[in-house]
Amino acid sequence: MSVGEGISRRRFLALTTVSAIGCGAVCAPKPVSAVSAARVVGANETVRIGVIGCGRRGIALIRAILKRQRAGSKVKLAAVCDIYEPRKARARALTQADLHHRWQGLVDRNDIDAIIVATPDHWHAPMAVAAMECGKDVYCETPMARRVDEAKAFRDCAARTRRVVQIGAQQTSEGQWHTARDILRAGRIGRPVWSQGSYSTHASDTWTSPIPAKVRPDNLDWPAFLGDAPKRSFSPERYARWRAYWDYSGGLATDLFYPKLAALLLALGPAFPQRVSAAGGVYARDGREVPDSFVMTCQYSSGNTVVLASAMAHGNRFPAIIRGEQATLEFLGETVRITDEADCVKPVKVRFGRDRTARIPTMGRPGHMDNWLEGIRTRQRCACDEESGYRAMVAIGMAVEAYRQGKTLYFDAGKEEVTVRPQTSLRAPRPHARVLIV
Repeated sequence: MSVGEGISRRRFLALTTVSAIGCGAVCAPKPVSAVSAARVVGANETVRIGVIGCGRRGIALIRAILKRQRAGSKVKLAAVCDIYEPRKARARALTQADLHHRWQGLVDRNDIDAIIVATPDHWHAPMAVAAMECGKDVYCETPMARRVDEAKAFRDCAARTRRVVQIGAQQTSEGQWHTARDILRAGRIGRPVWSQGSYSTHASDTWTSPIPAKVRPDNLDWPAFLGDAPKRSFSPERYARWRAYWDYSGGLATDLFYPKLAALLLALGPAFPQRVSAAGGVYARDGREVPDSFVMTCQYSSGNTVVLASAMAHGNRFPAIIRGEQATLEFLGETVRITDEADCVKPVKVRFGRDRTARIPTMGRPGHMDNWLEGIRTRQRCACDEESGYRAMVAIGMAVEAYRQGKTLYFDAGKEEVTVRPQTSLRAPRPHARVLIV
């Protein structure tokens, strides 16, 4: 038995219930260790971290923690967990940390302060909820959940347990989006009316990656991989290419669109969508279930419409843009650019002798991981906390269901429920008069 896995029968049953039934029924409080629940890391104490999932993203996050540990930061990678023996061996050799096979044993440990979840999508919310119930702060890879109801349970649990949460939408820690938020709050482009983003790529390796020849029933815990997903016979392909199957993933929407939308909503302001539709298809003919071309459209009560599009057949993306009634805001990496609408340019030049078209440098910010680690010490909210992550997931989850059902879906923000009919009028706000703000 691995270190820390000798848990009590009561705790074992509570944690196993989370893994067995998924997130839809894990909102009720579970027994929590008093020591673990009460611990708050002081400014001069070491943050002890456990990582669940040692695949590509898990190893990248492990290396990020080790880099800080070696540089003298007060952080320690205390434990790692995986269900595939070769990955466990690689993680152990890299980290020299305690090794776990059962994630329940890891999250139950009182000597660990925070958990990183880097598993297939269908495990994100159940593991994060269990960790928070055990008094752990959480860094969860995107998406925060696979479905809207799971994301709501995640959000509610974080609010109740007061844990510090960072969803791994790393773009939300980039300066350009925070600069854009300040620009929009100042009214410099007027009311946003149409925003866009994309993530087209030839990244077929993440969807049809080679199946490791060593994957066998004797070195991969297949039931542990499935969890509450539909029971299926052992399949190395489903394990290695889980992003391509609805059982474990939401496809392009959850994998690529989620961080894009989270960043856009950071700039635009937190909001639930009123109406979501989606289109696309499976054209790759490589056995995947999820679409390789996907477009989603979200309408918000402010009158802004967000369009996200992606195709796996080419790598040319269209840029992220927020179009306002008075000007357009473009995202250009280290800078953002404001370009006035044509009928706003002349009056500005007459009054000020110049137009407002300008490239504005973005502000420097701590990295996404550093932002989370600082939040653990200060108990402040992170760049992509549970509420921001939830609002992004509502739109993403609705888009997945809209595509699968072939319907336009609506969101009742008062009840926080997805519906097939609008609950209120979907009229956009009346257009504002052109007011020049300089």
